[in-house]
Amino acid sequence: MKKYYLLITSLLLSLYSYDSKAQYDDFDPGKIIAGAQADINYLAGGYLKPFGNALGIGLNNGWYQTAKPHKLGRFDLMITPFFVFVPSSDRNFTINNADLTQLELVNGTSAEAPTVFGTNSAGPTLRFKDDQTTTFNTPNGSGIGFLPLPMAQLGVGLIKNTDLIIRYVPTVDIGDDGEVGMFGFGIKHDILQWIPGDKVIPFDASVFFGYTSVNVNMDLDDGSGNDDQEAVIKSKGYTFRALVSKKLLFFTPYVGLGYNSAQTDINVNGTYSYETQTAPGLPPVTTSIKDPVALTADDASGFVGNVGFRLKFLWVMAFSADYTFGAYSSATAGLGFSVDF
Repeated sequence: MKKYYLLITSLLLSLYSYDSKAQYDDFDPGKIIAGAQADINYLAGGYLKPFGNALGIGLNNGWYQTAKPHKLGRFDLMITPFFVFVPSSDRNFTINNADLTQLELVNGTSAEAPTVFGTNSAGPTLRFKDDQTTTFNTPNGSGIGFLPLPMAQLGVGLIKNTDLIIRYVPTVDIGDDGEVGMFGFGIKHDILQWIPGDKVIPFDASVFFGYTSVNVNMDLDDGSGNDDQEAVIKSKGYTFRALVSKKLLFFTPYVGLGYNSAQTDINVNGTYSYETQTAPGLPPVTTSIKDPVALTADDASGFVGNVGFRLKFLWVMAFSADYTFGAYSSATAGLGFSVDF
């Protein structure tokens, strides 16, 4: 996933490649952010929102491997990497001159540009309307149509056939200039115990609620000397599910149906400045903007369903896999310990 963070950092600094000519021999990336403040949210939103949607919806997956809660004091510890598949419609976005204020396309009035999940090639060329000698391209995509996310979680059986599930990643560094941390919890509760004659029902059924949040901070540096520049990504997801499973010796298939809510906020904070020479012999004029980007991605919320299975082996080892259907589909595979005897 680090590749995506690097792409995002590059976009937020300079919208990737640029070509400086004429009076901008000392062209700095801050010009793109500060000089195109009216358009930066439009361009960054088209490029980054699919990432925000995929991250938010991915946090809601991989919570369970069966509808049956653990007995009191029993537990499982699972490593569950999963992959969120991005629909083809979110691998590119349309740039229209009519939607731009300070920038314009060099060729034509409308063009398709890759999102962070799009093709690994530079997007269309843009220029400033008041300085047509300076051009730059929108960023290339990752060339990967999915978002991989690692996850580790611990589930413990409580009273009344209830599981408490914890996800936690302490704040860790991303390279030299960033950090990421995660926390989540889930509750799974057996509903059949409240139905008379539940002992003869040939399957397990539970309700589940889960919440996960992840925070990413990345230091930015456009070379202007401002030391308050940073990118902050905050994502949170809630999910409500009804679960049914059936244990067949060591094999347990399950299905789930429910609702996901996810939101990712992407912000670029700090001061971004650049200097322009308005006329020969006059001192340069400095243009600055503070906290230029504020995006919210919440388009992937909605009803979801998933199917999967858990396979027990060597008594305490468990392998699980499932597929979730929704606005953004995802696949999950897990391996770990499950002590429930």
